[in-house]
Amino acid sequence: YRWIDALRRLKNDVELGEEAGAVASDEEEVLAKLSLSNLLMRLPAGQANAILLTRVEGRSVAETARICGQSEALVKVNVHRGLK
Repeated sequence: YRWIDALRRLKNDVELGEEAGAVASDEEEVLAKLSLSNLLMRLPAGQANAILLTRVEGRSVAETARICGQSEALVKVNVHRGLK
């Protein structure tokens, strides 16, 4: 998926020195959230919301559709297109 490739490119762009090899797990989590936020900001709002709710928060398609005010089919399409 292009989304995962973009995340890998962002990770490679932020090269850390050798002394930064012992990064605390909290810092890694923060960096991961920042990278995810950066990628989601590049997507249209409908796609970003659908991915956030279904893939990150683990909500069902039906819940996501109700929250976003979209049909279940549109939520599935938005997730698919956003991850593409």
